[in-house]
Amino acid sequence: MAVFCFLLFSHAAFSQGTNRVDVGKSFANISKLSTGGTFNPGDTVEVRVTIAVITQTTFTAIDSVQILDNVPAKTTYITGSLRIATNQGLTYKGPFTEALDADQGSNVGGNITINLGKGANGIKGGRIRSDTSKPSFFNSHCIMMACYRVRINPAVVYGDTIFVGGSIKYKMVTPANGWTNIIFPTYKILIFQNNGLCSNGSGVSAASDSAGTFATGKVPNRAAALAFATTYVKQNISTGQPNDYNYAIVNNSSADAWTNPNSTMPESPALHRVFGFWDIGGDHTGAANPSTGNAPVATGTRGGYFVLVNASYNTDVAYQETLSTLCPNTYYEFSAWYRNVCPRCSCDSNGKGSGSAGFIPYAGNDSSGVRPNLTFEIDGLAYYTTGDIKYDRVKPWKQYGFTFLTKPGQTTANFVIRNNSPGGGGNDWAMDDIKIAHCGPSLNMNYNPIVLGCSSNPFVVNLFDTIRYVYNNSYIYYKWQKSNVGGTIWNDMVGPGTSGVGSPTLVNGLYQFVAALPPFLAYPADSGTYYRVIVATTVANLTGNCAYNDGSSTMIKVINCSVVLNTKFNKFNGQLINKKAFLTWSAQGEQGLDKYEIEKSNDGLIFSTVASVPARNIADAFYNFTDQEEITNRLYYRIKMIDHDGKFNYSNVILLSTYLHFEVKPLRNPFRNTINTEVIVPSDGLLNIKIYNDKGQLFRTIQQVVKKGTNNINLENINATEGLYIMSVNFKNESIRTKLIKVN
Repeated sequence: MAVFCFLLFSHAAFSQGTNRVDVGKSFANISKLSTGGTFNPGDTVEVRVTIAVITQTTFTAIDSVQILDNVPAKTTYITGSLRIATNQGLTYKGPFTEALDADQGSNVGGNITINLGKGANGIKGGRIRSDTSKPSFFNSHCIMMACYRVRINPAVVYGDTIFVGGSIKYKMVTPANGWTNIIFPTYKILIFQNNGLCSNGSGVSAASDSAGTFATGKVPNRAAALAFATTYVKQNISTGQPNDYNYAIVNNSSADAWTNPNSTMPESPALHRVFGFWDIGGDHTGAANPSTGNAPVATGTRGGYFVLVNASYNTDVAYQETLSTLCPNTYYEFSAWYRNVCPRCSCDSNGKGSGSAGFIPYAGNDSSGVRPNLTFEIDGLAYYTTGDIKYDRVKPWKQYGFTFLTKPGQTTANFVIRNNSPGGGGNDWAMDDIKIAHCGPSLNMNYNPIVLGCSSNPFVVNLFDTIRYVYNNSYIYYKWQKSNVGGTIWNDMVGPGTSGVGSPTLVNGLYQFVAALPPFLAYPADSGTYYRVIVATTVANLTGNCAYNDGSSTMIKVINCSVVLNTKFNKFNGQLINKKAFLTWSAQGEQGLDKYEIEKSNDGLIFSTVASVPARNIADAFYNFTDQEEITNRLYYRIKMIDHDGKFNYSNVILLSTYLHFEVKPLRNPFRNTINTEVIVPSDGLLNIKIYNDKGQLFRTIQQVVKKGTNNINLENINATEGLYIMSVNFKNESIRTKLIKVN
């Protein structure tokens, strides 16, 4: 069975007089008290009403206290679950029978009645006095819970909502103030499947106040209040603060910035610890060990801030804000880190505190008191509760939360974290690192962080990114981007293969597909260019801020490789003889060479080795090779020179074809100061290149001698203003015009 409890009321709405009576409605998933989680079909839920009768200088007395409720639809009442409990959940009276008889509880046709106080029976409520009634809180207040349990019907489906209402009525006797009848708001429990936290990657938190981390500072108490809404009131930390219903923002939970977490506890009188009991510790953000958090810092030393809350009887709101920058149909994580800060704050039902003679500890000799328990809500629906957060000296910080999917078209949601436990001895906690973040896949580039190539000749770059995620058919849309400014500004790539839809397959429990960028030639001018993949759950989400990238990218780095070899290529030529490639090359100053490998390609990008020729290691060497495969269209060839250490260098690339025509290969757009391309010509000759601006004015004229076949064109120092340009390439009587986009 599971229990989740949260008290959903505002202090003002449910208090009688000047904080003399506090009441609140809550529900707890019993089987998940130790783990936290969502509400699922079959879970057992305990519905609770907490009432605190409080002494304010003089005692408070109320009479005829009666709880009324109806068993929620889509649940089944559990026989024998009617009871009255202490604020720590221990049974104080009961269980009661369901019949309308002499005991204090009944369930007649789904109508729940629990009568509280001295003299209560099955018909009427009794009297509760703050200073003498039990369960007692230090003989000053009386705190109790009226409880019953239901099981969520197994037939309930995910997405259903369970509504919990009810009421409480009582008569104020001392001081006299007549009858009070409180009808609780209708609280909504969402039946929601728990997928845990982001299992692959996540973006930056959208929560306000330094992305939910509360910033850093050198003074113990942060001056600024919380940047989001809360019903708690800010106080500075001291040996007696924060009080009930208050919070502090601190970089050390010690009352005086003491830095020894193992100092004496309890203290009497309190010196370094709040109330002489609370832990001394630091924040959680960026801790080397997330479970232990950061060490407390001394005054004058910069440390991360966190929120320290003294929660009480009401289910007050610790965090609330509306975010309007969400992405539709996108997975998010809603989580936070918490720490129970009080090891000995318990008060038993007789009013005796921890350490007092005759004190009765909680099960397991636990004297920490009421355990914190918090509820996460989205748009008024309770999705998740932390369960009871036990005091843990060894691993005090614990993360709680879940992932959810926004609806199609949804960009706005209201997020709430509220107290889910009654007060009175305990329920004191720290909060840090609130996270509402895009929950994306993992991306693994085949080259990371760089693709390394040689400047002597263009080299082929084959990039592909493996995308893996837990949710089927979610992040299937992808797009390649590149950056010429150090990875700070990214531009979408265009053309075939630069975007698409993946076809995921299940691999080791995760859905996976590969996004491959069409191979391209990299030139020296490409050095420093970054490439990455962004993904999204819809095509529309690929634009703007709704696309996801985990921060990974790959940079092209071009270096001078030729210095490692003493041997130089003199020339490399080829011709067709009887439809076969006859290749000739020469080298000068051969030393320590092992061999030459002949490589060929159908597209000029992806080459394969077809043969090798042993090196002669002489001053002037001449070689030839005939490829026995007949050429029916066109083939590219190059020679790889390799020494005995495995170092290598490439020749230029030549093109042999049964028919050559004038052709300008696609240019790299946009460009900065250099234009790189390849031009194929059917014979030796002179190439004339003219560049015009968008007004038709001639900007630059370049002439270059070209040889039959493929020629690399590298135009440098194009220092033009940003904008559109036209490049006209002329060879003999043919002309080819192409558009250029200049960026700075």
